[in-house]
Amino acid sequence: VAVTDSTTDAIDLDFSNLKINHVKIKSAGNDCLDLSSGEYEINKINAENCGDKAISVGEKSKTVLKEVKVNVSNIAIAAKDSSFVKIYESQIYQSPICFSAYRKKQEFSGAKIEILKTNCKEENFYVQKGSKIILGL
Repeated sequence: VAVTDSTTDAIDLDFSNLKINHVKIKSAGNDCLDLSSGEYEINKINAENCGDKAISVGEKSKTVLKEVKVNVSNIAIAAKDSSFVKIYESQIYQSPICFSAYRKKQEFSGAKIEILKTNCKEENFYVQKGSKIILGL
């Protein structure tokens, strides 16, 4: 899947159970990839020049990301609202917040991110009370 020059979210998937081999996104006005209320597995994702988040996971989603490359976003990977994200390997550049775990909507609880390998430093993580980011399992 490849998307270039989207004015809003480049890819927005809801209520799905999907396995995707490769996603390549270049230039999105908002999020590059927005996942909600489902189960997702992505082998490889390249996201570049994302207006807000490179990857946004919300509303009880379970997501596995094997190889992630992000260049230029406000937040590289955000997990919110009772979601779980497992990341095997990530390379993130020019993103002030690499990983963010939080609750946005009152009807949900916090989120959890597990990261096996990343080039990001923990000072570039944002964790709201009730959420978790675990590095290097």
